[in-house]
Amino acid sequence: MRIQLGRGSHLPVLMKLVACTTGPILELGGGYCSTPFLHWACYPYGRHIVTYENNPRYYDFVNRFATPFHEVRCIQDWSTITLSAPWAIAFVDSGPEEARPPAIRQLVHAEYVVVHDTESRNIRRHNYREVFQLYRFHWRYEASPPTSVLSNVHDLAGWSIP
Repeated sequence: MRIQLGRGSHLPVLMKLVACTTGPILELGGGYCSTPFLHWACYPYGRHIVTYENNPRYYDFVNRFATPFHEVRCIQDWSTITLSAPWAIAFVDSGPEEARPPAIRQLVHAEYVVVHDTESRNIRRHNYREVFQLYRFHWRYEASPPTSVLSNVHDLAGWSIP
């Protein structure tokens, strides 16, 4: 396993949101940083998590976290999943990145949608501006790479990570 700097740049955002919400969590694209954090943060409470992964290498890793409270699902095609369940947090870090905008469109009902890798080139390349407009509130954590938070439920004005 090769850990790269920047892989966990989304963790401060996820830490803040896990602490201030109580509902189920969706993870689109498991990872060496997000999956273990989300799993162990939710473990004491049995808080429900669903992780979807399409990459066999990542799936082998994230499947080790499968428990009654943490569902891990291997998929072949991101367009085949329905995301209509009520999510407190929906974390979008799936690959290929072209699959992210359709998922973000499906998540307008989630309390918070967290999108990793929202640097300017990806916003242009994947037309994130168009799907981000479906959300009333936006906030961006300027780590490298940046992470955006979207919501139609919670005003993100004045939001910060200490």
